[in-house]
Amino acid sequence: MSSSTSSFRGQAGAAVLRLLAFFLFLFLFDRLLFLAIRGVEERFYKGVSANGLEEKFAAVRDKDQYEVLILGTSRTFDGVHPCYIEKDLGVKSFKEAFVGKGPMYNYFFYQQYKKHLGVPRVIIYGVDYFLFNVTSDRQWMKRFPADIADARYFRGGPLLLLANKPRIDEFCNAFLNRFKADVANDSNYLLERNPARMETYRGVVSPGTIDASEPTRFRRVRFFPFPGKEGEFFLRLLKEAQRDKVQVLLVALPEFIGTYRTNYNHRRFHRVFRYFSRALDNVFFYNYDLPERFDLSRLDFFIDGGYGKTNSHLSSVGAERFHRLLIRDLARHLGKA
Repeated sequence: MSSSTSSFRGQAGAAVLRLLAFFLFLFLFDRLLFLAIRGVEERFYKGVSANGLEEKFAAVRDKDQYEVLILGTSRTFDGVHPCYIEKDLGVKSFKEAFVGKGPMYNYFFYQQYKKHLGVPRVIIYGVDYFLFNVTSDRQWMKRFPADIADARYFRGGPLLLLANKPRIDEFCNAFLNRFKADVANDSNYLLERNPARMETYRGVVSPGTIDASEPTRFRRVRFFPFPGKEGEFFLRLLKEAQRDKVQVLLVALPEFIGTYRTNYNHRRFHRVFRYFSRALDNVFFYNYDLPERFDLSRLDFFIDGGYGKTNSHLSSVGAERFHRLLIRDLARHLGKA
């Protein structure tokens, strides 16, 4: 064997060893950093969820007086208000709707709600165009036992940081949002923790910053079909409510006209929720997101939205006008028509 061949093999062997050492270092670095992130995440969510459901239910004084349970995301938080229901129908409502509360959270929350406050007569569930494309925020899911909160959350793989990038991004966003909320003393999070204050909330006045002009071209958003990311939990909730003989009102809230045209596939959206109302007893679909039913062009009726924007929230003025429609339909289900 020539010295040049032996030297080449020695160099190749050294290169292989360096490559193996690199991958070993990458593997260990990935695991250690992932475990560190999980540790920080665990401490963070333990802090933001410290005022959990037990404390929330314990703060309720009249535990047997709630007849309506309100579920949904931030659109329902800003659009459906217990104060109007109680004023017009004499019925108390427990509102759990808030940003980041998707179908999975709502399903498991309903289990806890029944244990503490009993079975409601009616559930108002705000159904968004993007309902089946949302995931429940980790900070809310951490209110439940670990086998629920951590189920299907973290994934395995050769590189855990890469496999769990969406979840790590979610945590980083939650961390930054909570930091900004603490700095700004965001009152919405205080409302979320306090059922009594939630009962008096009427929304906020439109800031007047919506761009009402229709551009020549703008992004249009397709409807994400059932089941999507958490649709199985949405169906579980409907079926459990059916067993409990609870009436469920699936409510499509109004959105600004620019958002209405951005979310262009209304026919598929309506078809899905009409199907649930036909297939399950005690499930009803009410669509208020129609130009002929609600003035979607009134700027003072909305906080945000616009062409190319898929999300839109009612203002306090818009919510008051919307309740004139909702109360009339809700009254029939409560026997108060």
